[in-house]
Amino acid sequence: MDSLKGKVIAITGVRGIGLAVARQLHAHGALLSLADISTECLTNAVSEITGRSEDSTIMTTPVDVSSSSSVNAWITETVSRFGRLDGAANMAGVIGKQHGVGKLTDLEDDEWDMLMRVNLSGMMYCLRAELRAIADSASGGKGSIVNAASIQGLRGFPLHAAYSATKHGIVGLTRSVAKEVGPGIRVNAVAPGAIQTPLLDQATGIQGQVTDTPTAISRLGTPDEIAQTVLFLLSDAASYTTGAVYNVDGGWDP
Repeated sequence: MDSLKGKVIAITGVRGIGLAVARQLHAHGALLSLADISTECLTNAVSEITGRSEDSTIMTTPVDVSSSSSVNAWITETVSRFGRLDGAANMAGVIGKQHGVGKLTDLEDDEWDMLMRVNLSGMMYCLRAELRAIADSASGGKGSIVNAASIQGLRGFPLHAAYSATKHGIVGLTRSVAKEVGPGIRVNAVAPGAIQTPLLDQATGIQGQVTDTPTAISRLGTPDEIAQTVLFLLSDAASYTTGAVYNVDGGWDP
């Protein structure tokens, strides 16, 4: 992972997987631009990564990914601060209040709109701004971007129609855009299974229990295990990999 040293990487969502990605990238010497809708999460992330309240190698920005102007301003500021953008890990995402308990026939318009706005439109806003910055900045038009999809972006799950639709959209977005921007910029995705994150805790609170998962490795995954795959895809070790969706799900039954 030596190829990550000194690279400028933008990261959305600094709880759970996004925080693990940031921590591992920092350990490999990357320069980080962290974005989250929560200022508290950003402050906590810097403290957890570095043990300090501030660090010259880390920039933090409160960002609402569902707002293209907010995303664009963040990426512009990132390039202004570090001089370029080399890559990104788009890990931000949300679930709805009916996650895993509500049928499509009971889904409210507001919940559908929120999930689409944050998970899918927000991903597009980030990806678009990052691609423009990588192409135009001192990185020379070369870089790597990794998007967070999900096991639910690869197969259907009952009572998860809206969330699953957003994650299927991310898979299609990733695969299509990879063909537009190669060979200079690589775009891939990770598709996590059941991972022990604050988002899983939220889902468990809605559903009242941890859902059994039909996996070969009979436990929950960790954010660090997903982050390892993200770092591989961001690094030069994955120089011939683009348009791919990497399952990191413990061997979920097909």
